Amino acid sequence: MNHLCGLPHLNNDVSQVAIHEQETLAAFRQRFYDSAPPIEEYRSNSNIADYDVDAGEEKKDSSSHGFQYECDETNLISRRVLTPQYTIPHDKLPPSGWRPLDDCTLYRFLLADRQKDGIFDTEASFQRLMAALQFRREYRSDVIVHNIWNNLSPPAHVQKCKAMRVAIWAGTDYNSRPVVFERLGQFFSSGNAALMTEEEWEESYLYFLETHFCRMRQISMNSGVAVDRIVYFADFSGVVTSIMNRKIWKVIPLLKRLVKKVESHYPEIVDHITLFNVPTIASAAYKVVRGFLDPVTADKIELFSGVPLERFNELMGENVIPKEYGGRNDCDYPQTL
Repeated sequence: MNHLCGLPHLNNDVSQVAIHEQETLAAFRQRFYDSAPPIEEYRSNSNIADYDVDAGEEKKDSSSHGFQYECDETNLISRRVLTPQYTIPHDKLPPSGWRPLDDCTLYRFLLADRQKDGIFDTEASFQRLMAALQFRREYRSDVIVHNIWNNLSPPAHVQKCKAMRVAIWAGTDYNSRPVVFERLGQFFSSGNAALMTEEEWEESYLYFLETHFCRMRQISMNSGVAVDRIVYFADFSGVVTSIMNRKIWKVIPLLKRLVKKVESHYPEIVDHITLFNVPTIASAAYKVVRGFLDPVTADKIELFSGVPLERFNELMGENVIPKEYGGRNDCDYPQTL
């Protein structure tokens, strides 16, 4: 969330919003800010610094949350002007996890529930957004963001999970979006899903998702162009073995849990998904997985039976494509443990 905040000229970049959608975004923004909890809800937490409130005057708090607002004696909520931030310590948030959000973030949540006819389901988007805010506070997502951004080592179990489910950031595509390659087929056949607890996999997946935002933020800082999507490529090599040894059916419940409990709170961060080296025999397993994916996400998936080098070259340079897939990228891309 708010990964473009504080970046010159990109702080609230929603240039991709069509003119006819701007009214919907404005109404969604107003509803969200009208839902801000009373100031007393912040004050009830002894760990939160008090806000400086003065009737009829604009104040800017200098503490870490960096909120700005104005208020009068009759309404302390609707007239607050809040400044979104990239991170806010979880103990600085109210129980609901509510925080000021920029238009880029609000628009992502609107897109997540846009119907096929182009109409936004704003009620579904609002409920999704509020659930995501509470989730982030409960799971201390901002601690993870802080650790990643400051190159701090993740917990040992997260590092172990990363070795058991291998994914790399190979570079950027022609649109400056981070490119992710994952050995998903090897993960299916490895049996690794049973070696860690569900809670450990959840935290590892949070590190994976928040790293997307950190990389998009860094690329945006370096390029001066707002980047708010990644592109994802999953190698299904090894999936046949997972079907034969039936280990894939032990992985699918974990994937379903990660999608429903974690990924649903991070909507619209993938531009498209390419699954390759997908054998015909895997079609049944794919149908099961597709069934619990968000429909908007599922519509972004394309499948290839082999390595689609021509398709890769349409999206990224040879220096980004790993060598084993026909490119020139000799990045560290280990096999799954």
